[in-house]
Amino acid sequence: MVRSSAYSCKICGNYLPQFDTRMTLRPQQVHWFEAEVPREQTVYALEILANSGSVQLETREHRALPCVRGDLIRRQLSQLDKLIKRHQKDLPPTIEGSEKKFERPEQIAEEALNKVRAWSIELLEIKQQIKRLDLERNELRLFHECLVAIGNDAEGLDAVGHATDLLYKHIFACPQGQVNTVKLENGVFERVYRGEHHDFWLIIGMSDREEVLEGAAVLLQCKQVAIPDWLPKDPDEQWRLLEKRLKNLNDHLVTLESRLSQLQSDKGIGACLGSAQLLRWYSNISIDQTPDHSGCQLAGWTTAVNPDELVESLLAAGITAKLVFVPPRGELKPPVNLESSRWDRDFGVFVKLLGTPGRYEIDPTPLVAVIVPLLFGFMFPDLGHGLVLALAGGLLSRRHKAAIILVPCGLVAAFFGLLFGEVFGIHDLIASPIGSPMDHPLQILIATVLVGVSLIMLGLVFSGIEAWWRGETGRWMLEEAPIITLYLSAALTLVYQPAWIASILSLAWYLVGMVVLSWHEESKHILARIGRLIESSFQLVVATFSFLRVGAFALAHAGFSIVVLELVKQVDTQFLQVVIFVLGHVFIIIVEGAIVMIQTTRLVLFEFFMRFLRFEGRIYTPLESPGIRKEERVS
Repeated sequence: MVRSSAYSCKICGNYLPQFDTRMTLRPQQVHWFEAEVPREQTVYALEILANSGSVQLETREHRALPCVRGDLIRRQLSQLDKLIKRHQKDLPPTIEGSEKKFERPEQIAEEALNKVRAWSIELLEIKQQIKRLDLERNELRLFHECLVAIGNDAEGLDAVGHATDLLYKHIFACPQGQVNTVKLENGVFERVYRGEHHDFWLIIGMSDREEVLEGAAVLLQCKQVAIPDWLPKDPDEQWRLLEKRLKNLNDHLVTLESRLSQLQSDKGIGACLGSAQLLRWYSNISIDQTPDHSGCQLAGWTTAVNPDELVESLLAAGITAKLVFVPPRGELKPPVNLESSRWDRDFGVFVKLLGTPGRYEIDPTPLVAVIVPLLFGFMFPDLGHGLVLALAGGLLSRRHKAAIILVPCGLVAAFFGLLFGEVFGIHDLIASPIGSPMDHPLQILIATVLVGVSLIMLGLVFSGIEAWWRGETGRWMLEEAPIITLYLSAALTLVYQPAWIASILSLAWYLVGMVVLSWHEESKHILARIGRLIESSFQLVVATFSFLRVGAFALAHAGFSIVVLELVKQVDTQFLQVVIFVLGHVFIIIVEGAIVMIQTTRLVLFEFFMRFLRFEGRIYTPLESPGIRKEERVS
């Protein structure tokens, strides 16, 4: 039962805070909605909601009476499917989104079945008539050729078509030149007439020779010419009636074939197929009746900002529905929507490797779209290698969509290669603004540690933002914030010694917070928080030094390129030099590229995501209509 809109709007304002849909770091929030739709309009209401891509239905734990007689609809559709399978080659194209019929789904299915059944009966009748008339036309055409071949002997040909008890008399159409290969016994009259395509063999003999004569015809692969029973004796009259008969047959066949073509392109049947496709999808959706049995009630989640968006789209299609936003019933966990058409969508795969962020968690996809290419490019700095990777990513993405992330990664690698002056390991081709990584190894390692500190700090700040969203800012300020200042001050102490004072203050801050939070708790919680401080500090130190691998791989990449160039110098043959150069760099691009991508993924997942993500959410899965696939909706 839908609750009153006034009540629901008041609750919604407090329960689900308003949000800016342009926010890129917070998962798109969803609202719980409840709706009532007349039973006759439910099919098309669901189709409109599904096409919007903004609705996810929720199955109720305690089901009321089902609104859809899915078993009846599926039984009707099963009969329809048999007809569809039988006439697969003759069916008109399916028409989706045809004229809406506000009837009960069972009535729509029954009407579609009856129409296709009537269409099937007419189609079969017409095909049978065409087959019969086409056979008769072919026989008359063969007889026409026979008349032309016989010429003046056609008079009295009608008598050949009338069987008697004494004589066996037939005309056979035989392959040209075959009749002369068989000699019949004495007492049999035969004559051969040369036609345009056949030899016509006239045979007259005693009836007791029937088996022998027909056996000879079969041996020569001859076909008996059917002589019409309406054939007159007069040759001129024979021609007139034959041509008239052929014309009537052709006209009748043209009419039948035109009707067959109309049936094969019948838009009404195409609309029935579209309705059947829609009902096939609809019959698998579980929805309940309203308490008064007058309609169907829907409930679920939507990304629409307010109910008017959905109601207006339904009203535009002539559907009268009551739809409101209310707090979800029970302990339902709201899903989060991570799908979008943003430029960073392809990098969402990194987030999904560990799970789904909750509704009060950061969606780091936009940042990952920047961080991953930067880390990868810094570890794989070469102009030539980067451009090859970008090109390979563009080509591979046609078959493997995920490969598109190689394009930005390759372009950033090419950019760093330009800064370091490296083109396939060669340093003399372009001028380097900062020199090769091998010239400044210590600075490279220090820079990567600073990058690591920045990412870790960003993750810790994100944890504070999430605490604010959850309404736990006070606890975070006493428990998490001092760890951040302790970590940052300890890092600054390495370059600015007086920063150790801030470390002492941060430690004192944490201890005060520990006492406040444990004021009404047993002492074991104090010990647990002390252990947590030690563990967190150790994890942050390890995470910071993990970023040294970024600089180490940048140096290793330069080292691999140098090894390839040295191997080339050891060979005197120019052909072998080219082979070694190409194979060496192919090895670097494939093997080292894969290792660098693995290391990039590890740093992002375990050194960045784990600072602020709990992955407590469940993915928002919008209802899909039969005409729109998910990948098409988000593209």
